[in-house]
Amino acid sequence: MASLFLILIYSISRCKKEEKQLEFKANVQERIITQGEMIKIIPEISGINTRNDDYIFEVEYEIESKFYGTKNKIRQKIRWNQKIDNLLLTEEMKKCDHVVFRLISVSWEDLTGIYKIKKYLQQEIWILVMPHSYELGTMNDRLKKMNSCEQGFEYDGVRKYREGDRLSRIHWNLYATSRDLWVRKNEDEAQESVKIAISLKDINKDRISDYFAVVYSVLLFYMNAGVNQEIYYGNHMFLLKHIEQYEELFTDIFECGISEISMEIPNIQAITLDDNIKSIQKYLYEMEL
Repeated sequence: MASLFLILIYSISRCKKEEKQLEFKANVQERIITQGEMIKIIPEISGINTRNDDYIFEVEYEIESKFYGTKNKIRQKIRWNQKIDNLLLTEEMKKCDHVVFRLISVSWEDLTGIYKIKKYLQQEIWILVMPHSYELGTMNDRLKKMNSCEQGFEYDGVRKYREGDRLSRIHWNLYATSRDLWVRKNEDEAQESVKIAISLKDINKDRISDYFAVVYSVLLFYMNAGVNQEIYYGNHMFLLKHIEQYEELFTDIFECGISEISMEIPNIQAITLDDNIKSIQKYLYEMEL
């Protein structure tokens, strides 16, 4: 009986020592992922020596959604010794969002299993979950066809005919091919741009990720066509010129949220989603037509 008591005292003392020495951190494989992918969290453990048996750590962490305003606490057990270097905690991200992975605590038992110690942690990792994007095939094919028709002519690109354009600037060879009126752009003409409104006014909560997939697909098409975009949402305006800016744009949207546009903006195009259509690919295809 006395020996069991001594073992318990030794075990508790060792656990308290381990509490001071343990370094428990987390890292993620990627901080930017796509909706439907897994957040892969890699625990990094150091400062203690393994016993004959493996450690069984219970990790408590929280995933906070900045866009949807929710928090989800998770407890997960992991087995660890110094030879294991491929530990993973995984969480599937079903919605596009900007989330915070917050490491809360780690706990483990002593040798006897009677005494349990808990160490509180403070670590946050921000992760951006981007929406899906789909290629607008029909529109891209038309764009490629138009670009191929441009080859062989000496001018700085073309754009759609606008009322008031001089007839001398009409590209008649291109008209013969496409039956659409195009005019040659002057070298000093400003780069074409489009104003786009993003609004969740008529979007059901369970279709928000679908809506952002439509938005992202349309924006990427414009970018590939060389068109700058002024994106309006609530009181915000974001000027898109480079493909690297999409992560910044969606980070801002998911952090700030989207309120109704509070200003009158001429020639603005609103991106919508028909709630009766369940397939995003089908919706985008019919939108192209």
